[in-house]
Amino acid sequence: MIGRIAYSAAQPGSFAQVPESYLLVLMRQVDDPVELKVTMLVFHLLSRSRSYPGVVMYADLVMRAASVLGIDEIECGRAIDAAVNRGVFLKIDVSSDDNEVRAAYVANLEADLDAIERLKAGSTELGDSRGAVPNVFELYEQNIGIITPMIAEELRDAQRTYPAEWIEEAFREAVRGRKQNWKYISRILERWTAEGKGSGAHRPGALPDDPDKYVKGRYGRIVRR
Repeated sequence: MIGRIAYSAAQPGSFAQVPESYLLVLMRQVDDPVELKVTMLVFHLLSRSRSYPGVVMYADLVMRAASVLGIDEIECGRAIDAAVNRGVFLKIDVSSDDNEVRAAYVANLEADLDAIERLKAGSTELGDSRGAVPNVFELYEQNIGIITPMIAEELRDAQRTYPAEWIEEAFREAVRGRKQNWKYISRILERWTAEGKGSGAHRPGALPDDPDKYVKGRYGRIVRR
């Protein structure tokens, strides 16, 4: 008898992310159950990756496919090759901590293509978010504590959105102010994005200066130009 898993048993933040643009295509086009299983496994592993962009090493994929799905290396290799040919994933060579080049896979997402190119070019080491500074997961664990699944997704979003230097400096500001929580840090990042930071360098989405900002707000009746 096949065991049943109740949907209600899932915990908040425990779901693996599958890009909507791929989901319906996969359901319609993939007839091979092994390819579909391996594809879902890769998305599961990418959802738990701590690098930006998310990376799944070939060796880790083979090991998990065998232990979780009962799929051997030959079948796993055939399935992931099919997913790459379908355009769901990109196969890249990356340098690991021991400086060996190994095969890895990333999601073929347009929003991550620049980061993927940097990773392929070797300008971003595996495990770093955008450069040589500690990634957001390391900073969180060192300064705040244990990472829950829900926080992990927020941290991944931050890696995609903000420069690594901003994230590191926001953590430093929080530590200096003794407000070591992610909500406070994320508000710092949001403020820098909206209002600019320092000299204005790295200002994604910065808002133009509004000459009426002091007369439109809560003190508008007091302030006179």
